[in-house]
Amino acid sequence: MRSSILSLLAASLTICTTTVTGLGFTATFEKDGQELDPSKLELVKTPPTRHWHRQWKNRHSNSTAGGLTSRRDSLGKPGKEDISYSDNWCGAAHRTTPSDPVQNIFAYFTVPDLKLRPNIPPPQFAAAWVGIDGAKCNWTMLQAGVTTVVNSNGGQSASAWWEWFPEATYTIKGLPVKPGDWMSVNITAKDETHARVIVTNMQRGYAMTVELAGGPKLCREDTEWIVEDFYEAETNKQVAFASFSDVWFLDAAATTVKGKNVGIDGSALVHLKNPKGEVLCKSEKYDNSNFVVSSY
Repeated sequence: MRSSILSLLAASLTICTTTVTGLGFTATFEKDGQELDPSKLELVKTPPTRHWHRQWKNRHSNSTAGGLTSRRDSLGKPGKEDISYSDNWCGAAHRTTPSDPVQNIFAYFTVPDLKLRPNIPPPQFAAAWVGIDGAKCNWTMLQAGVTTVVNSNGGQSASAWWEWFPEATYTIKGLPVKPGDWMSVNITAKDETHARVIVTNMQRGYAMTVELAGGPKLCREDTEWIVEDFYEAETNKQVAFASFSDVWFLDAAATTVKGKNVGIDGSALVHLKNPKGEVLCKSEKYDNSNFVVSSY
């Protein structure tokens, strides 16, 4: 499936070229392999969102991922994993070495389908994304994903976006996204300052490719597949974190410049705690390329 999607994207139509403070990009857009009118895609610039990893003191505790109920027995059974605690991330993260930097990262995942968490004022949010850097290398990050918001009456809306922090975030208007949709994100770091990002709604057939140049220098040491309770750009305050149906990450994988394959084996499974120390979200591994993020 992944190779067929990439082949369809290869002939997309160039629809916009933009340069901002050194970061230049050219975006293309299509539906079901067909070029779309350039006016169908709008990239809405917003201040950069604070997405980097904020960790707890008891980060590598070498505990187990037990306590989660198996939802897809066919994928295998969870085992002992390195557990990391964060106040904003929940998912899986892997660290490579500077001598063999990350070249590509990929995953299929579901758009968060939210429910209001009791006794917390709406609106409430959750974001799901795939990215490079932002953990140990926390001064830069290249990522793409989706954000869902639920309001006081339970109504939801979702949007796709990409960001090369600390540059602006770009919401991808014209790429329809609904809670529960299957997405894919494919990010290739051609070098430290050049990259390609492909965001696809698998169910609705829409895909956007953006070629980036002159971005903030990447370390290419961190790979992540994450559900997040993010920090608002303007206030730097954390949004209210919604409850959500299980978010699945499938075929999660990365490759390095020297050809090493990176998966969930050897990654830290990241659990999210709120300021009170309550665990609101856990991740559970099933095999080297598939895991689930569950709300609590």
